[in-house]
Amino acid sequence: MTVDETSTGLPRRAFLATGIGLATLTATAALSSPAEASGVWHADWRFCNKCFGLVRALQQVHNQCPAGGRHAIQGWTFGIPFTNSTDHHSGETAYQQSDWRQCSSCGLLYYHDFPGVCAGRGGRAHTGPFPQNLLWHDRNPVPGNFQGAWRFCFKCSALYFDGYQPNRGVCPGNPGWGHAAAGYLFQLEVYAYTS
Repeated sequence: MTVDETSTGLPRRAFLATGIGLATLTATAALSSPAEASGVWHADWRFCNKCFGLVRALQQVHNQCPAGGRHAIQGWTFGIPFTNSTDHHSGETAYQQSDWRQCSSCGLLYYHDFPGVCAGRGGRAHTGPFPQNLLWHDRNPVPGNFQGAWRFCFKCSALYFDGYQPNRGVCPGNPGWGHAAAGYLFQLEVYAYTS
């Protein structure tokens, strides 16, 4: 028996393997995003086939679509992590941007740093309470259970789907022309393949 085995009661290899396993677990937890680690998600986000924006299907809001009337929900259901922190940009990582909120007037997901133009508020800026939603972006390749081609519109500040080009939906800040893409290439996790 070696000195290591007598002092710990474990063979040296078992002791080293346990240490490596704990180090890997600690590193994985440290690199995970706060929302991913806590499992805090809203799994009811849907695509509007009139304006191409993203709305929460189960959330009670005024639901005013920039294309007129109410949003027309279609397609897959997406899950988006969120944080209840009131600190701006809480939970951000190299591949996740926070401070995305749901507008309480039109229902769209918008970027709070640039409140843009809201169809439900007569052209005034979006407004919405916490929580801050965390959006994945710019991971290459796009993970298999995610949909890419979601973009920030710099005219209205809403998140919209840019995968039907040249059609870019309806934007209240850019009437007649559709949304105007800028910034990151966002990726949303598909929670359910619904129609």
